[in-house]
Amino acid sequence: MTPTSGHTWHQNPFPLSPVVRLGPLSDLGDARVRAADSGNAHIDTPLIEDVEGLVDDYFAPPAAGGRRGRAIALVGEFGLGKSHALRRTYQTILARRPETATWIVDEPAQDMGRLYRDRLRGPGDTEQGKRAFEELVRDYYAYVTASRVGAADDDPRRGTMREIATGLRDRVLDPDKVVSALRYDPEVIHADLRGTLGEVTEHRRFSTALALLLEPPFNRMVWNWLNGAEPAEPLRERGITEAIGPSDGRPGLAAGIDRVFDALTVQGFLHGRVGQPYVLLLDSLEKVLGWPDDSRSAFMDAFERLINIYTSHGGLLVFCSSPDGLRALRQSVHERVVQLWPTGLDQDRTGKLVARYLASGGEAGGSSEADDVGGPAVAPPPTGPFDGEALRLLHELTEGVPREVLKTCREAWQLSEDSEGLVRRVPGVTVLKAVRALHERVSYQRVMGDVHDALDLGQWRIASRDPVPPRLSRSAGGREEVLYWLSPAPNAYIAVVYARSLLLADDVERIVTQVNGLRGAVRPGRFEALLVVNGLVSHAMQDRLGRSIGSRPLVYRQGGFPKQVHEALLQLERRLVEEGREEDLAELGERMRRNLEQQTAHLDEMRRNLAAMTLEVRPAATGSPGATAAPVLTGQSARATSGAESAEELPGPVRRRFRDALTMLESVTRRVAGRSLGRRAAATSAELNVLGCATLVRALTEEFRGAVATWARAATPGTPSEGQLSELRRICREYESAVEVLPVHLLGSAEHQHPLTPARTVEVLAEEVWGTLSASAVS
Repeated sequence: MTPTSGHTWHQNPFPLSPVVRLGPLSDLGDARVRAADSGNAHIDTPLIEDVEGLVDDYFAPPAAGGRRGRAIALVGEFGLGKSHALRRTYQTILARRPETATWIVDEPAQDMGRLYRDRLRGPGDTEQGKRAFEELVRDYYAYVTASRVGAADDDPRRGTMREIATGLRDRVLDPDKVVSALRYDPEVIHADLRGTLGEVTEHRRFSTALALLLEPPFNRMVWNWLNGAEPAEPLRERGITEAIGPSDGRPGLAAGIDRVFDALTVQGFLHGRVGQPYVLLLDSLEKVLGWPDDSRSAFMDAFERLINIYTSHGGLLVFCSSPDGLRALRQSVHERVVQLWPTGLDQDRTGKLVARYLASGGEAGGSSEADDVGGPAVAPPPTGPFDGEALRLLHELTEGVPREVLKTCREAWQLSEDSEGLVRRVPGVTVLKAVRALHERVSYQRVMGDVHDALDLGQWRIASRDPVPPRLSRSAGGREEVLYWLSPAPNAYIAVVYARSLLLADDVERIVTQVNGLRGAVRPGRFEALLVVNGLVSHAMQDRLGRSIGSRPLVYRQGGFPKQVHEALLQLERRLVEEGREEDLAELGERMRRNLEQQTAHLDEMRRNLAAMTLEVRPAATGSPGATAAPVLTGQSARATSGAESAEELPGPVRRRFRDALTMLESVTRRVAGRSLGRRAAATSAELNVLGCATLVRALTEEFRGAVATWARAATPGTPSEGQLSELRRICREYESAVEVLPVHLLGSAEHQHPLTPARTVEVLAEEVWGTLSASAVS
């Protein structure tokens, strides 16, 4: 049976705002609230099954040591069903164990006093709950009194008191009769609270209030105070001077936060002390992260204390939080909390969720085609007008997030309504339209404005001209275009590319083709792309794009988007710098390889020259006195002469610096060669190392001089351009890098008391050349 067989549907069954509220403003029963609350339909998920298993285990008959406390955290991003699971927990407890004391906090608030008075739901909200709590206080009084008397070694009633305490725990004795017989003292409660909760709460006022609660003249006053009101005068006279929550409405008052948690701690502790279960449900813990520091710290500290009390004294605490909210808790608390992390629905459960909501809507009054021709009526499919392709796309594009599934279904339904408001079919193409309508609500101009703010934030340099033809900056369909070309470094570019939702494989292929085309057009320069998506792109698509274009896309979100763009551009800039450095190192390595080959050839030539000079010196020693032999290195001399001629156009100071450096290197060569000749022996390995280093540095220096001379001939006289200065800086930096990796310290000291050693001379040469030429350009 296909959705095109004539069935029609009406009344959009999907919620307008698929958000579950746990507190009193939402329906916590079974009644439906159409188009208002996503809790109208329920399907079993692994998260709900896990929570129900832990809750059932908590309510199982306690072991001999008493009921074991438990704290459960439902942790995940928004829309995954955490609040729905928490609400389901409440409904289950309400249906199966209505006598259980349960407190509900729909979300934290800075004004905890107002939350405690107006929004927090607990046993004191109903007359039945009040009577149950008063009975609990009687049990507690009788229990702690019997325990205290039974524990006294010198009390002759010790054995009897132990039996009474056991009878109270097993609820076989009447607590009223026990209290009357033992003539309880309020100080008994105070001592028990002090001994157990003295490090946690202001126990004195609670012990006083609990004692007065059982006295008829004070019963109403105490209940008003327990519900958050200011204490009456008789209570003030007895030491209860402040409301549980601050009454002045000042948000962020740390004392008010502590008092509210003190009340929850004491009331819960009483149940655990007499062996009864008690539950606290709290939603949206992450809301606290946006509070001022003092309020946030006070809340987190108090909440952590509450977790410790619940886990240590037999309570059940279940709360929902984002991952950031959980990280705000101390690591020691993490170890006491059971963490459940929901995931998106699989495809089968996605279809079940759609079917459950459709079941609440119903079919239109019109009959099917089979009815029109008198044939048998055919039941509509469980997923109604949504065909198989629509359900597949629905799951893939929403990644099974329940809130996104419901929002998309509602939008697709509205797009499929005819003029009469009826829906016959929701195909896959309509789901695509619905996704774009939901996720492309921000205008192109708004995205452009935020990107522009990001460029202002980082003072990013926009390229003086586009490095590609205009036709390459926009895709064929016009859905993608280059917003800005940035040039963070010479001959390097970052393209900020705008795109709408990327939903299908064809969309991804189109953007990959465009980016690769830009990369090919920019070469031989270096290139990175930042893809800004105004719409939806699934995580799987993001991963695929990251592999294909070299960086993950940035999906537009209102709020801090300019900062996100700026940080992403910084990452790409660092990558470009690293790529440039790697290219420079590769080029330097190749130059070093060529220079090493030249050095090897020079060393061979020098060995031959040294050998020849040694032979010439020996006969000269037997000839006429005073005859000397000066070593002549013909290859180096020829190159030096050629280099000097090519450097004639350099300014005088620069020419002198090159001449001084080359002269000093030549003196190192002559000194080492003369030392070998003086011994009339072949040069040692150490001497050959010095000669090799000096020869290589000399070759690099001559090449540096030639490059500077070439630059000087091409530079604009007097006022070189910014690009020409950048080229000069590159030439100087290459020479510096080459010298840094050579063992120039082997060159030794200078001759004739020169202030600089040969090593220092070549190390500062590039800096001096740059400083002289750039200064002359500025002047």
